[in-house]
This record gives sequence, structure tokens and C-alpha cells, in this order.
Amino acid sequence: MQAMSQSSSCLWTKLPQNSWSPCDRYKHACCSYDGSVYILGGRGSSCLRDFWRYSVCNEWTELSCTSEAAPEELEEHTMVAHEGFLYVFGGMLDSAYTKASCALWVFDVNRKGHSAVVVGSAMLLYGGLVDIKGSSQDFWSLDFTQPWP
Repeated sequence: MQAMSQSSSCLWTKLPQNSWSPCDRYKHACCSYDGSVYILGGRGSSCLRDFWRYSVCNEWTELSCTSEAAPEELEEHTMVAHEGFLYVFGGMLDSAYTKASCALWVFDVNRKGHSAVVVGSAMLLYGGLVDIKGSSQDFWSLDFTQPWP
């Protein structure tokens, strides 16, 4: 193993980015899934509420993170990918007016164009476009009263 010094060549390679990219930040969460890198929140000049995906074609895409179910401005949290979902846990909400009490958010990165409703204590999800498989007739229920694994 060779120690790095100012005279040795750099082991890091700067990746190209298009002009549409996230602002400078720290205290954000980052993970990779299926060839893309995801970044959520953090702190720049203030606490941030944004969600980004960096694809293998060196391009950033800002993802929607504005629904009431999405986290507010968040920093010092973690994010991991597992079987098509991004799990965001913990962190610090930067709003004195927040009503959020949830410390876990789940983003499904493979499904879009679906519909969802809350019935009683469950979220029911139907259909949508799933990854490259096309439209789906899947029908799912998430019971909010069950403990998370």
C-alpha cells in the first residue's frame, strides 16, 4: 500500500456534471442503487429539502420530494438501498413548525405513475410503471400499525 503525498498521482477522478446539479452541501445522505447515486437533503447555506439522482451518463436529475409524506428539510440522516427501495432514517429536521414525528422514510425508486390511498390505518397502492417491466396490476397494502422490521 502506497501512502499519498503531494508528489504522488491522485487516486481520485473528478466526474463530469451537467449544469443542472445539486448545490454545495454537507450533512446529507447518499447511497447507490442500480447504477445510480442518490442524494437527499443536508445543509448548504441553510438546511435543504431536495432529492437528486446521478446516473451513469454523468447527469443529475432532481426528484420530487415535496409531498406531505416526504421529509422536510433534513440533515445528519442516513440512506441505504435494499431491493428497490431507499430507506432514510433519523437526522435532524430544521423547522420549528414541523409536525413530522417519523424517523423513517421509504422511497420506491422503481415504481412511478401508481395510485395510493389511505384506508383506515393502511396505505393501499395500485399499479404504476415498474422499472423496465412496464405497467403493473400489483396491489399492495402497508399497515401503518405494524412495527418495522
